[in-house]
Amino acid sequence: MPFATTTVQPLTASSKVTVKFAGLMLLRPGANNSCEIGIHRFNNDHSFQVLLIVKKPQRAPTSLRLTGSLTRKFKIEVTPDPGTGVRAYTPTPGPFVRDDTVSNELDFRWAIDLSTAHANIDFNDGAEPIATLNAGVLYTPTLTPTALVPQLVQRNVRTPLQRFSADLAAAINLPLGTRLELTWEELGEPRTYTLPRPLDPPATTYTVSLMNDPPVFSPVLHDELPHYYRVLHSAGQPIDPGARCRMIFGPGPTTDEIPCMPIVLNP
Repeated sequence: MPFATTTVQPLTASSKVTVKFAGLMLLRPGANNSCEIGIHRFNNDHSFQVLLIVKKPQRAPTSLRLTGSLTRKFKIEVTPDPGTGVRAYTPTPGPFVRDDTVSNELDFRWAIDLSTAHANIDFNDGAEPIATLNAGVLYTPTLTPTALVPQLVQRNVRTPLQRFSADLAAAINLPLGTRLELTWEELGEPRTYTLPRPLDPPATTYTVSLMNDPPVFSPVLHDELPHYYRVLHSAGQPIDPGARCRMIFGPGPTTDEIPCMPIVLNP
């Protein structure tokens, strides 16, 4: 089942917690309206880490590194569970139009969704450990510039993308009496971190940033989709190389916002 949807715009600026996803990772719907995030680990040019960015009123943001060597699931859970699950921000009924003069720039559907190109697609253990999220509204926080002229190519058929999600995020506005618990295991040691922190001012906001990026930015635009096909399969079988998608870009300027973008499997 695909992600449940909502037409209510996520509170991007005032959400108590924002969870951001950047780099090589895959988002798919999970049980009980959750979101599962596969962390791509079949590439030695990308490294995973989780950062916490704390923004206190009238103060510059501060950053804390929470984890690097993740060895078990990273759970992001609103507790007590509000029962809303994870929803995708889709303000207009489909089909989605890839034109920001028509479509909302925060629409979740700007993401690259490979389930539209392949039947029965899923990721294998090359995208584990898996992070999980039990509540929030998924949306596009950053769109690529139109000057990149991206196109998705499959079997020599070119589909202009106009723009796509350079990263993804979930807005979480904690209901009264709830908290966000981050739990994981690093090198065999259990860890827990709770938000909001008890000594922070009430108006403090938090960003939990999951990143799986290369340590050094490459100024040359290149296609990251081949990396994804290392961890993808269709009905348990590798996807035929002749049917795989690839991305091409125009001859214009480059940017440090892509192409290490997360992708979506939202059948």
